[in-house]
Amino acid sequence: MPQFNYDLAFSRNNGITNAEEQTRLKNATFAIAGMGGVGGDYLITLARAGVGNFKISDFDEFEIKNFNRQYGATMSTVGRKKMDVMHELALDINPKANIKTYPEGINENNIDDFLTGVDVFVDAVEFFEVKVHRLIVNACRERHIPVIFGVPMGFGVGALVFTSEGMSFDEYFDIDFDAPLGIQALKLALASAPAGFHLKYIQPAAFDLGNRKGPSIASGCKLATGIVVTKALLALLHPTELKPIPHYTCYDARLNRLKKGYLWMGNRNPLQQLKFFIARKRLGI
Repeated sequence: MPQFNYDLAFSRNNGITNAEEQTRLKNATFAIAGMGGVGGDYLITLARAGVGNFKISDFDEFEIKNFNRQYGATMSTVGRKKMDVMHELALDINPKANIKTYPEGINENNIDDFLTGVDVFVDAVEFFEVKVHRLIVNACRERHIPVIFGVPMGFGVGALVFTSEGMSFDEYFDIDFDAPLGIQALKLALASAPAGFHLKYIQPAAFDLGNRKGPSIASGCKLATGIVVTKALLALLHPTELKPIPHYTCYDARLNRLKKGYLWMGNRNPLQQLKFFIARKRLGI
């Protein structure tokens, strides 16, 4: 068996990162909640960047319906815990990585332990778990931990950065947590990708937000990984290059369109309110 050598394994990073930056990556701790559609890919890509410490969570198991997009979903992993599979794959890349696992997911009882010592949090929580997104983002904001949040949308992605200097989760998304899940999810989606490029080609019938259903494809997830992981690395190495919400980034590879915008007032923006009204009518919710 070959012997693992950190410097050799990540030597091709040289020139993109310098020696001091690579050491910071080796010593840093990145937390990722969710190991499914994008979270598993985030873990693997950050591991290949040379990040040396992780905290990861997921309580779900791989199913055949995950095959179209999830990194760890294969015939040999059906029925296995997503977190266990991704844990093994990450250690197969860097056997010296320190990975702490949270098999019960993240909740109010373990949020403090999950975020202790964390440098960057990458949000890959199941999209429809709106209250969990809120819990972790707010906790990170209180602890001055930057949050990177990306949502695959068709052949594109919407990406947001949360810091203690930007708007809060509630200010930006303006979600009524007493409303039905479909309404909450629509608010989350509209502000995650305000450019709405994907709406030009995704059929409304593909969405059933109240029943946690929305279309997703592997290339969109891969695009999200590239953008989100890049921003996560910048959050550690070059934080001044990132702009927190209400700034956003949307890119769609099918339409080859990029928009880096500023969503003044978040979902309270009058144009967003109009989008919300139109989207509700189109989706019948």
